Amino acid sequence: MSTLLLSYPGDDFRPEGTDESAAAPRQALAEWLALCDHIHRAGGRILVLDPPTGPAAGQTPSVYAGRLGAVFNSPGKLSRPTFLRAHAAGAPSEAVADDAACRLLGEAGLDVRVARAPWQGQVDLITLERNRFLICHGGASPSSRQAADELRAMLPMAAQVLEVELAPGVQRGVQAVQHIAGAGGAVLLCHRAALRSHTPEQLGRFAGSHVEVLGLGEEDIAARASECLVVRGHALMAPGSSTILRGQLARRGFQIVEVELVHLTGPSGGGPRELALDLTGLVLAEDSPSYANRRGELVQRLDRYAAS
Repeated sequence: MSTLLLSYPGDDFRPEGTDESAAAPRQALAEWLALCDHIHRAGGRILVLDPPTGPAAGQTPSVYAGRLGAVFNSPGKLSRPTFLRAHAAGAPSEAVADDAACRLLGEAGLDVRVARAPWQGQVDLITLERNRFLICHGGASPSSRQAADELRAMLPMAAQVLEVELAPGVQRGVQAVQHIAGAGGAVLLCHRAALRSHTPEQLGRFAGSHVEVLGLGEEDIAARASECLVVRGHALMAPGSSTILRGQLARRGFQIVEVELVHLTGPSGGGPRELALDLTGLVLAEDSPSYANRRGELVQRLDRYAAS
């Protein structure tokens, strides 16, 4: 994962599930800039999406970019790389198809489609190695069972797919399971209680013997450690993960980087994986709205947010 799409919080931003009194857009923007700086220093490239304005912003706040959709590049199935836009039940397809994310990725050369069934994007599609994928639904996730069939049709030829049902209350697949790879090998982070249809051991057998399953303890679950974001061996995660997990990851070649996200994710918490859309295979043009090109302008927004 080296190219990512991220969307900064607007001056009216407040985390999902909070009221007007919880709005702290300047602090949220400062956290977002710090996250992007970490990604940039690790060697990642960032395509910046401007947040939409007004009530037609779409069903998912764009700052939660990992829930906007997913990019597919399946030789033999798709004529060119395709962005499948996620949406919630009841969302008008016409409005979603013409939102800022679809326009930006369409301009970048991707074929843009809107999912037919309700689906939550990359946070419910776990990519393993060796052409294997986990499709998550159930629990409190808006992703429907019907979306799984649509996703199967877009995955590479001969892809092996396992559908995973989430436990009640679990909002997204990456809260239950996450695959990360570093210099020391691949790891499957699993939260046993968040899985309804499978055990971590079953997921490990599907992933393959080359992938090691690491169960998460209470500290790691509270810190949303499975929602970490790995960029070239740097594991970006919210503070609070256990010493045991940090040691296990360090021994496998991961460099742990703590990023504070409380003003972006709100009281319910979350990790940086929800804030980034993986654009693997997309090469940014020199004049693209990249973070490297726009950082100065984005930093200046801090003062404007404070003034407002």
